Amino acid sequence: MIRTTTNHFYMSVDSNLSRLAEERNRYLQQVSTGKNFSRISEDPVSATAVLTYKSEDVKISQLGRNMVQGDNQLAVAGTVTDQAHSVLFDAKGVMTAWPSTQDSAMQQTMIQEISQFEDRLYGLANTINNGGSLFSGYQRRETETYSKISTTDFHLGAVYNGDGGNISMEVGVLQTLQLNVVGGGSTLDGREIEGFFSKEKSQDSDSRDIFELFSRMLDGMENGTNVGYSTSTEYPLPTIRNLVDNELELVYSDGTTQAIAATYSGGNPIADNAGNINDVAAPGVTALLRAEISGAALPDFGTVAQTMAAGDLKINDVEIGAVDFVEVPAGTSDVAANAALSNIRALASAINRESDETGVWATYEPESVGSDPYEYNLVLTRTEADGQPITIGLANTAHAQTGLGTATGITDYHPGVDGDSYNSALAVGGHTTVFNSNNGAVTLESDNGFTIRESSTGAGALNETLGLSVNKGLDGHETKSVLAQQVSQLEEYLTHFTAERASVAARRNHIEASQESLDVRSHNLKDAIDNLETVDMEEAIMKYYAAQNYYEATLASTSRVITTSILNYLR
Repeated sequence: MIRTTTNHFYMSVDSNLSRLAEERNRYLQQVSTGKNFSRISEDPVSATAVLTYKSEDVKISQLGRNMVQGDNQLAVAGTVTDQAHSVLFDAKGVMTAWPSTQDSAMQQTMIQEISQFEDRLYGLANTINNGGSLFSGYQRRETETYSKISTTDFHLGAVYNGDGGNISMEVGVLQTLQLNVVGGGSTLDGREIEGFFSKEKSQDSDSRDIFELFSRMLDGMENGTNVGYSTSTEYPLPTIRNLVDNELELVYSDGTTQAIAATYSGGNPIADNAGNINDVAAPGVTALLRAEISGAALPDFGTVAQTMAAGDLKINDVEIGAVDFVEVPAGTSDVAANAALSNIRALASAINRESDETGVWATYEPESVGSDPYEYNLVLTRTEADGQPITIGLANTAHAQTGLGTATGITDYHPGVDGDSYNSALAVGGHTTVFNSNNGAVTLESDNGFTIRESSTGAGALNETLGLSVNKGLDGHETKSVLAQQVSQLEEYLTHFTAERASVAARRNHIEASQESLDVRSHNLKDAIDNLETVDMEEAIMKYYAAQNYYEATLASTSRVITTSILNYLR
């Protein structure tokens, strides 16, 4: 027989009733809240799974918000790029109809139209959206991305104030999508960035970007410089070899032909080839060479400011004025980079102020890509591209300050070789003659259209000797008018714009597909959470009433036991 004390009996009764009441209350809470549990301890496995699913759903919700913002950004980009394409299409229509014989009033009207198209392009290129520039790149500048300037130290067209960086967002596991459209162009620090408004050049004479092309078109319309015919070396430049005798021939507009003789022996094939064209061609066809010098890196100047005195540098016997160089301090990257850029711009600006007298234009480029551009290369180009030399005269410390020449003295940079009667000059006493200074670019010009054609023995000669592609049957290269070349570049940009617009549309489609995928994932997660968290109401009600009945029966039976005396219990 098991004996128990009265205290132990009451404790057992209280514990049993509490357990039953707690179970009943849990079912009551399920009925009232519709949730399977309110504390992790009630169902640790299910509760942990629900927390995991909810955390994943929060991430999906954030991705969804990112995609809405990204889609809005791309929607604006799509609208602007569509408008830019429309501007170019209309500009092409005007340039195609440009009449050299039309009356002056109509010409002025067409010039104004192209000028207005140019202004619209600048406006579109400087679009601000969501607090930043649409085309500037990663930095999202709030100031203008394209500055319409033509200064003494920058080329015709626009300055690109962007960085060319990408803005990307996460659209899935290990998946990112670019949200911005890089505008591209020529930056103040000498870089060329490809983008929507700037593309890879197909020939050496192509404009750097769409803004330079518009500047050239307007200049040609206003000054008549788009008449005549021209063709230029492909870009990037191919490897050039010497001509074989009678390998190429010139075909003139009247159908007459003239063979080009073998090149002279020398160290610069493209200069020799151009020289032979000039020697044998009838008047009206001229092969021009562009002399170009790329100097050594401009020094960093350390922590001491310096000055290049007036007369220390002469270009084509024209004195370049004094130039003050600031110190380039070590340690602070931004300060040092800006100081170095200030020095190279001051030097280029001083040279370009005398460009009308020297026939030379100065540009610059970073010494290395991917590192702080504390040093720049100075690049001098003969603007006339007439094969004449660039003569550099250096005194005192100008050699070290400019990176030009080899030492104090005079150096002639020729784009030709000895024996080439057109492109070379005799060495001047005390000068150093350099025959391979040009970049290999040749431009052929004529008042009338003409063709360069390969003979039966000259398979591939056009590209291998002059860097010209075959653009006509019978292995011939037919020149275009300057106006036709400008229209051709507009067509190339129209194709380029179309491709960029398609890229924007494809990214928007990607976002739409990703959003649909996220919606499906979010729906599945919510179903999983509901299956674990949401109670079956009918079952919960039945369990509640069963627990309530059990509790009441237990309470009633317990009360009867407690009220029975020991004497009655023993009976």
